[in-house]
Amino acid sequence: MSDFYKNFSTYENCVPPGVRLPEIKIESKYYKSLNLDESTDNFSFLKELCKQGVKERGFDKVDDKKVYSSRLRMELTVLNDLGFVDYILLNWDILNFCHENDIPVGPGRGSAAGSLVLFLIGVTNVDPVKHELFFERFVSKSRAKKTEKDGITYLDGSLLADVDNDIAYEHRQKVIDYIEQKNPDRTCKILTLNTLSSKLCVKECGKIVSEFSEKDVNLVSDLIPKKFGKVSSLSNCLEESDTFKEWAEENERCFSIARKIESLNKNTGVHPSGIAISYYEVSDICPMQSTNDGSLITAYDMNWVSELMVKFDILGLRTLSVIYDVCKSLDIDIYNVDLDDESLYTPLRNELRCPHGLFQIEADTNFRVCQKIGPKNLEQLSAVIAIARPGALEFSDLYANYARTGNSQNVHDFFADVLSYTGGIPLYQEQLMKMVVKVGFTLDEAEQLRRIIGKKKVDLMPKWKSKIEKKIEKNNLPTEAGEVLWSVAEDSANYSFNKSHSISYATLAAWTTYLKFNHPQDFFLSLLKMTKFEPSPQEEINNITKELSFFNTKLLPPDLARSNMDFAKEGKNLRFGLNSIKGISEKSLSSLRQFRKSDNPTKFDIFISAKEAGLNIGILSALIQAGCLSEYDCSRSLLVLEAQSFNLLTDREKRNVIFLGERYNFKLLDIIHEAKNGLIAEDGKPLMKESRFNTFKKKYLKYKDIYLKNRKFEKFANWYFETKLLGYSYSHELKEVFEDGEVIYNSLNYYSMNSNERGKFMGVVNDSFKGVSRNGNKYLKLIISDEYGKYPVMICDNRRGAKYTEFLERGNKVPEKNDILAVVGSKGADIVFADNLIPLNEKIYMKLSDLN
Repeated sequence: MSDFYKNFSTYENCVPPGVRLPEIKIESKYYKSLNLDESTDNFSFLKELCKQGVKERGFDKVDDKKVYSSRLRMELTVLNDLGFVDYILLNWDILNFCHENDIPVGPGRGSAAGSLVLFLIGVTNVDPVKHELFFERFVSKSRAKKTEKDGITYLDGSLLADVDNDIAYEHRQKVIDYIEQKNPDRTCKILTLNTLSSKLCVKECGKIVSEFSEKDVNLVSDLIPKKFGKVSSLSNCLEESDTFKEWAEENERCFSIARKIESLNKNTGVHPSGIAISYYEVSDICPMQSTNDGSLITAYDMNWVSELMVKFDILGLRTLSVIYDVCKSLDIDIYNVDLDDESLYTPLRNELRCPHGLFQIEADTNFRVCQKIGPKNLEQLSAVIAIARPGALEFSDLYANYARTGNSQNVHDFFADVLSYTGGIPLYQEQLMKMVVKVGFTLDEAEQLRRIIGKKKVDLMPKWKSKIEKKIEKNNLPTEAGEVLWSVAEDSANYSFNKSHSISYATLAAWTTYLKFNHPQDFFLSLLKMTKFEPSPQEEINNITKELSFFNTKLLPPDLARSNMDFAKEGKNLRFGLNSIKGISEKSLSSLRQFRKSDNPTKFDIFISAKEAGLNIGILSALIQAGCLSEYDCSRSLLVLEAQSFNLLTDREKRNVIFLGERYNFKLLDIIHEAKNGLIAEDGKPLMKESRFNTFKKKYLKYKDIYLKNRKFEKFANWYFETKLLGYSYSHELKEVFEDGEVIYNSLNYYSMNSNERGKFMGVVNDSFKGVSRNGNKYLKLIISDEYGKYPVMICDNRRGAKYTEFLERGNKVPEKNDILAVVGSKGADIVFADNLIPLNEKIYMKLSDLN
């Protein structure tokens, strides 16, 4: 019988009183390194780890060492009193494994960066004293609870300190394997529950309850606003959209049912980073269920799991892999980069155009905020991350003005010093806590208020408002100060951010900024190497290539003679890696190495060698279409047809074709044409009998049909195949593709044009959004990309004309992802307002099934 059943076997005693921490097993070598006996208790071991960290960080020699020592004593005392010591050591053990095995980890995430103990033992790498981060934001003594039962300590899982860890993406599984090895049968992945969104509820209820068509319910669901990537709830929609409100009133039964099912559980999934660790065997304490791939996860979701087990977040972060790879190739220690050097942040100002790969900056909203603020130091970069969020975005102009001029707004003189470094904006939760402390409360009490406000515990708020009023009166402080504090506390729930997290992630952003703009070739090379782990590698490659020209670097095309399996440096440029050509499987890689051995091969040698190396005709065609055989001076479409034709020949026919090759200048189709006329082969027999020729021809004509279709648009075919197979086109820009022939667009570069200038733009659709404005006007918003970047395009109905409706009435469908468009319109400040959209209907064929 397991320990769990021994302790909780009776009905009255069937549920544990909390979380029992897993047993921490410390290897003897760590006791020896600290000159400790192995009988030393875990609290003493943790203290010695911290003392070692103090010396390694040099805090025993700084002027304010007393600040660090008193902070350390306080944190250790609280952690010990609350029974958190083993939890801290569990985190140390995991991160220490990473450090010893050269696995890159992040500087911290979430409120854990506010702990000096975690900083000293290497779990985080942000100095909480220097950045005014609070331990109480991580662990609140008044909030956390422990229970003693039969000599065993149990913790309240919902109030347990939470340490999240960022791990280099490709090493995440190693870390999970280590955790499972240390805790056999006591670890498990965690279930997630996905709920019904407002859009889905309206669509399904519209079709089932009101029997609307698919088209009608799509129009209704398009009325539901989406702000900062989050779809509004049905109740909020009534306030945010008059048109939707009218629909809801006209379809009361349908709307009522939709509201009832909104947020109900839809399906289950697996938590992307959560790992549960139990003192008991997981199957004893929690029901399990199987996933589609046969692995086991908890049948409880994250909230229930945290009541029974310790939950660890092990998040795989590609940015860490990039940083580590660049630093390793250049022999740089990223921790030696001076984040206080203002010149590091210069590239983030001066009209930043190249955000790709910059952690927390490359996303559209964050990028625009960064452009507006132009951060000069780590604090301002932290503010960019904190402001680029729903609610806080309204402060972007105010903070940008402060960053530019140094002029700060004054909420109240009493709190001026607390808010001065954010321009008078109470941007961080830690600032609210500091304001609460300034009127006379402890930091622990300040955390209580922050949590009550943040969780919107309405029943407790009047009590706290009264406590603030009494504290103001007791300490003889201005009445207005109390009113300002309460107003800030209530408002900040909608926008204030955890500074421990934003400083940690600003550190990662600063590291990527330094590497990108000081070592761009190595940085982009590392980004390209990481594309293999992306859900859409070719799309990521496309995004990277848009920026290379700004750094005088090119991504050279794949070449069988020059390319390595992975991306590589070539002079000042980069060379495409063969294993990143779409359709080239891992199994093909070893074959490719064999395939490249012969010198100066003819086309026929290539065809034979590919067959001997085990490359099927589809892979060989992909290599040709991607331009890997560019040394053969003929159209790629024709070369593919020759490869496909050669593949249809019998072994005898191939031997004879090779023999005849030089006589016919290695033009396979000429040889086959002569075979129809009775061409005699090397063995003295006809190359093909008439019946055999007819059999060959039947298969050949299908491939010829593809060739004839693609030949009409040879430039487009090259651009198309390169983009599909590689992610970018190196031979042509899209605007060049249609300069000749019937389709002439004279396409312009969006980025070279001035605001209000009219022109024609050509690009690929990345995304499209249909909607209806508050005035009831239909519109279509597209994200278009070309070789230089991406930009939004909008075509709409308004009082000046029904341009969107007219576009549809001409028989056009709504553009979808990867469609190619010519856009006629004028450039606004950051968008193109289209008068017309011209879809390109020319089609390129990649395989036989495309003919259908």
